[in-house]
Amino acid sequence: MAYAWTAIDPDGFILESHYNIISFIFPSALRSEICALMHGLDSLPQNSKITVTTDCAQLLSLWSSYVNAPFIPKLLKEPNHLLWSSIRAIKSVKNLDVTLIKVPAHADDPLNNHVDALAKAAHTDSYLSSRPLSELLAPCILQFNSLPVDMNIRKFVRDIFDAKSLLTLAALPRFNSCSPISDIDWACTKFCLNNNKQFVSHRNGRSDFCSFRIKLLLDMLPTLMLREFLRM
Repeated sequence: MAYAWTAIDPDGFILESHYNIISFIFPSALRSEICALMHGLDSLPQNSKITVTTDCAQLLSLWSSYVNAPFIPKLLKEPNHLLWSSIRAIKSVKNLDVTLIKVPAHADDPLNNHVDALAKAAHTDSYLSSRPLSELLAPCILQFNSLPVDMNIRKFVRDIFDAKSLLTLAALPRFNSCSPISDIDWACTKFCLNNNKQFVSHRNGRSDFCSFRIKLLLDMLPTLMLREFLRM
């Protein structure tokens, strides 16, 4: 993934251009747009007034919600919240006057095409490097394995524990003795057990149909009784 931006003067002359790669943590096209905005604002001097043009409508919407508005705790539950917190910090510390304008995508805009070409060039530049932590200016940065967690923290922790639980289940001797772990589609198994939103009949908070599926799964597991039967 990569980002790029170009600064022009009121007469349309290019003053500066910049591109770089970004880490593959939580990759998305929107993240590239936010990174370009953050680094572009960070390069400005104090008390600057700037107009930013972008073809990403979602960027404008999130800017209105998370930057041009008082801080709300909901921001910390959103993807890329560290980037948005960094943008808020840059805008506040440098006292920037920023206006975002939407330009049509794929409209053969010369400057838009120029920035797209810069972003593509970043993928082939072997001298570029990404430093995810050094680029962030958020007041609090949670890390996992030395990498910033830029998503809903509660969901991230839950996913980590789910993955560890699934790995523990896959490593049980009852599975290893009958077939390799690689033969079992654990992702599909987890999805089937969790995907019970379409059923409205509940008993003690659990879908009856989901309980039935769990029973079928347990009947298929290579238990000790089944192993004895297979030996016969």
